[in-house]
Amino acid sequence: MKKTTKLRQLLKGKEFIIPPGVYDCITARLAEKVGFPMVKLLGNATSASILGLPDLGLITLAEMAHHAKNVAASISIPLMVDADTGYSGSALGIMRTIREFERAGVAGIGFEDQVTPKRCALIEGGTPVVPLREQLKKFEAAMEAREDEDFVIGARTDAESVYGLDEAVKRVKAYEGAGADIVSVALSWVRKPGMRERTLSAVKKIRDSVKGPVNMMFMDEAIQAGNITFDEVKELGFTMGSGNAVRYTVVKAVTDMLTILKNEGSTKSFADRMASLKEYEEMLDLPEYLSLERRFAAE
Repeated sequence: MKKTTKLRQLLKGKEFIIPPGVYDCITARLAEKVGFPMVKLLGNATSASILGLPDLGLITLAEMAHHAKNVAASISIPLMVDADTGYSGSALGIMRTIREFERAGVAGIGFEDQVTPKRCALIEGGTPVVPLREQLKKFEAAMEAREDEDFVIGARTDAESVYGLDEAVKRVKAYEGAGADIVSVALSWVRKPGMRERTLSAVKKIRDSVKGPVNMMFMDEAIQAGNITFDEVKELGFTMGSGNAVRYTVVKAVTDMLTILKNEGSTKSFADRMASLKEYEEMLDLPEYLSLERRFAAE
């Protein structure tokens, strides 16, 4: 079965999906090894990983598509890509974006209605968005560019931060009407503690406003802040919950290990938190590759 078809079936299923937000082949393979049915390649973490730069629209289509191709090829589960604003302010540019990611073996992408260049919605301050009519034209172009009918195209709005929740809901309804396979609303305040009632009210309104699949943006942050629970997200009928835990975990764990190595000259006291060489090799399927190498070796 095609990965695009697998992803489309996941979105139509009744199971709540938590796709880990990965940024390279190792994190994607680890997610597959522990049993996740799909993963997301996050723009923020990928920009940090391959460029060492913040999420301010600095990564290009060519860089992201090339990286996505490698990640998609390293796993057998579907990969969905955070495609920012589509890396273009024009409808024609969006068409090229769709085709590049299809050719890269990606199962789907999501793109947002921010102005170009974009900025991470978690950064303080409002996030400017393009006019609704302009974004709908871009979405129409994306639909036309799609060659594989199962290739998933998601739509996200960042309008809440500048125009309020009603405008954000209006937009995702319009995007769904234009053919979006899954929609998302970035809530600028959701990671701040003390916003429980506001969060519950907002996510209920979002879920009730559209008919199809909905992604809960910044789910990790919202739950960590105590504004909503995992069970509530599921019970409200969301299809998917976005997670940023991988990047946060890597930064903390690697920093801790490096600090110990710098201060102690050894990682001995950190050993119980490290994978073994055998575990690392198994993650990369090295035993299977060595078996193939022996099988095809010239006698």
